[in-house]
Amino acid sequence: MTPQVQSAIRAFSDVILGGVPVLLRQNETALLSFMCSLAALDALSAYRYATDAVGTRFEDFIATYFPATYAPHRHSLYLLRCRLLHNFSPAHFTLMHAAPTQHLQRSSIGDTILSDESLYADLAAASKRFFAEVAVDGERQRVMNGRLANVNAGGAIYT
Repeated sequence: MTPQVQSAIRAFSDVILGGVPVLLRQNETALLSFMCSLAALDALSAYRYATDAVGTRFEDFIATYFPATYAPHRHSLYLLRCRLLHNFSPAHFTLMHAAPTQHLQRSSIGDTILSDESLYADLAAASKRFFAEVAVDGERQRVMNGRLANVNAGGAIYT
């Protein structure tokens, strides 16, 4: 692995895997945990797929690395990513703090419930699975390194 890939994995682990649990401690920071988790998912999908089709790579990452229960929600999760990161709007989802038994269930208003803790746990597992692939797969390393080297499309993580 290149030093850039190693550094990015270390920074992702420190910032996302180490930082989001701090946000999960209270309801007041739950929205921030969703924002960080979705931004992290976006970064992971860009590290995995060498395409500029953001929605496609985001949905493909979910289909490949997340539990199958997420599959029917892939497109709506991408729309949530767009709305939440750009407009602070939880479009298509009811966002809940510490509600794992309700995660991915239908809400009283007809959308889907997302529990911050559950989304984070599944993101953490997906990232660990992906980074394990990167560690042993030259093609995964090449794609991730390409994304990190392209400051116009992504760039490296510096903390």
